[in-house]
Amino acid sequence: MEHPFPVIDLSYCAPHTINLQIKTDKGATYDGNGVRLFYTKSPRLTLHDRCVLCDAGGKPILTLYWKIMTMHRRCQVFMGESNDSSRLLFSVKKAELLQSGVMRLEVFLAYNKKESECDFRVDVVSGKRSCHVYAGESPTVVASMQNNGGFNVFVCRNVDYAFIVALLMIVKDINFFYDETWNFAKAITPVALGIMMT
Repeated sequence: MEHPFPVIDLSYCAPHTINLQIKTDKGATYDGNGVRLFYTKSPRLTLHDRCVLCDAGGKPILTLYWKIMTMHRRCQVFMGESNDSSRLLFSVKKAELLQSGVMRLEVFLAYNKKESECDFRVDVVSGKRSCHVYAGESPTVVASMQNNGGFNVFVCRNVDYAFIVALLMIVKDINFFYDETWNFAKAITPVALGIMMT
């Protein structure tokens, strides 16, 4: 981006490309020199829980809340450890599975009340092998990720890299809910069939 575009804070908008490593098994993010920048209090989101992203000093930066009962599995992200609507930063909605096997997430900033168009979008390749974050509906890539056992991330200049980390924490866990639902369905199907046969 030509000018800094802070979503979380201006201090996270660097004037150059940033390379980050997200250790998905630990929920921790490191810079190119191996210095820890962020970590999560909850390494994995659960059905009725939240995930708090903290900076290296332990200060809560934002909290992710899942609204799992919605059709599109929406996640809301708030400043600090709040869930007050006045502290909403952005929300993420699972939009569609593209024909190419790419899952699309739509990102709406807090001021985008109508949500007629997304402010950012994330296209995730099947298996989370890679993904790209785009500015709105444009072809402009603001961040990209390659999964090499963890997430190797490149964030373009002037883009809020804490915001990108939050998006990728959502990418990391978004299929968790789908998998749990699928596993639950598989588990109860024999039981349901047994009841129908009796």
